[in-house]
Amino acid sequence: MMLPKKNTTIRRKEIVQAALQVIGEKGVHGLTITEIAGRAGMSDANIYRHFKGKQEILKALGDFISEAMMGTAAGIAAGKGSSLEKLSAIFRSHAALIAANPGLPRFMFSEEIHLEDLSLAKTIADKIAGYIETLSMIIAAGVKNGELQSLAPRETAITLLGMIQFIALRWSITRGAFSLDAEAERLLNNFLLLIQAGSPQVLLEPDTMEPV
Repeated sequence: MMLPKKNTTIRRKEIVQAALQVIGEKGVHGLTITEIAGRAGMSDANIYRHFKGKQEILKALGDFISEAMMGTAAGIAAGKGSSLEKLSAIFRSHAALIAANPGLPRFMFSEEIHLEDLSLAKTIADKIAGYIETLSMIIAAGVKNGELQSLAPRETAITLLGMIQFIALRWSITRGAFSLDAEAERLLNNFLLLIQAGSPQVLLEPDTMEPV
């Protein structure tokens, strides 16, 4: 009995996941159609039925990452919960996505994104801007209702996102030498202590940079 053929959407998702796995092991420069096909359990010809080539797969990979991170963040932002709860949920979901997909930071920090494909770079930069805007709105709401300190929403959002990116970079270059989830949780807890209303503030003199 022949198994039913998978539809195009499913096949494309499988190819993107296979590409992400290859990047996790060999980086973007090690990504070839043959490598993807072997990982996805199909022929090179099958890959070309769904994508024109490597660059189109990379674009689809960028779309997948954008949806996985930014789509999740937007859903959490629109749901119930305090600002602290929403920020925590977004941060943890982002860290968990990276932990489950080692190829993600290697893709995001690759030369292909930063130098070689300007169109892809712009698309991802626009998605990140939207992500920052989502975080900023959550923070602004928390400041307004007195849950958070009087912080600059956008700068605080970038700080939170920067924490995730730096953890991801360290975890990637050390080949997973530490628990990403545990490290993320420690930094998140410290960050929440700093931003929530009522937290003690340490002010620095501009000239001496010593605590006041």
